[in-house]
This record gives sequence, C-alpha cells and structure tokens, in this order.
Amino acid sequence: MDSFSVVAVGMVVLMLVVIVAVQQFQQNAQYREIQDRLREIRQAEMLEQQSLALRTERSSVLDPINVLEATLQSKGQGSLSSEELTFVDNARRRVKAINDTLIGNRQWMGAPFDLDWHEVLDRLPIVKKAYLAASFADPVPVDPVATAAPTTLTSFSGPSQPMS
Repeated sequence: MDSFSVVAVGMVVLMLVVIVAVQQFQQNAQYREIQDRLREIRQAEMLEQQSLALRTERSSVLDPINVLEATLQSKGQGSLSSEELTFVDNARRRVKAINDTLIGNRQWMGAPFDLDWHEVLDRLPIVKKAYLAASFADPVPVDPVATAAPTTLTSFSGPSQPMS
C-alpha cells in the first residue's frame, strides 16, 4: 500500500467519525427538545388534574350550603344559628382559597364554571340575606389599644444636648 491509499482511507474514516458525531449531536438535541415538550405536557396535565380536584372540593364545600338554603326555605326561616353562621363563614373562606389557587394557577374559567363567593351567594338568596344580616349584626370586638388616645409621632433629629 502506498501512502496515498493510507491517507485516503484515513480521510474516509475521519469523515465517517465526523458524520457520526454530528448526527449524534443532532439526535441529542432533538431528544432534549422532546423531553422538554413532554415535561411541559406533564405539567399542564398536572395543573389540569389539580384544578379538577379543586373544583370537586369546592363543590363538596358548596353542596351543604345548597342543602342549607333548601332547609331554610322549607322551614320558612330567615335566620342562621351560630353553628350555621360559622359553617357558612368557613365555607366562604375555603371557596375563596380555592378560587385564589385556581387564579394563581391560571386555571380560572369564570362563570358559569367558576364563581366568586358573592356570585355563589347571589344564587342562594335566603342564605345570603341571613348571612349578611348576621355578619353585620355581630358586634365588632373593640381593641382597647386602638381606642386609646392617638399618639402623635414627631420627627427625631437626635439628642437635644451633646452626649458626653
């Protein structure tokens, strides 16, 4: 074999190595893109499942409120007992927390699928009237510190006499 054929074989082998390396690099880049897309899809699915779970929980919180509305209507009552008031207030807090989570996750769909607390109360007129009446009728606890004479704050420029 002469030196030309050795150089030619070496060049062919070198070109094959370069071609395989470039193809491997391209395959790895495509593999990373596929992994990124799958990660985004999984995250979107996870958010969707979480939002469905939150909506289910909100429904389970609101179902007893609907039953309370029907009970008040059947009995002809227009007021809530302290336990019922506490129950409605706890439901309000939970519904607001669920709605805030849905909004934070960008899964809020709006009416008629997602309702704010005031929209829920609009659909329950007896509970709304009784809840608002009881909420505004409760005396607000008085904080003795807040009712004390207000203190006036002045700016402080340092001690009036030099320190020794």
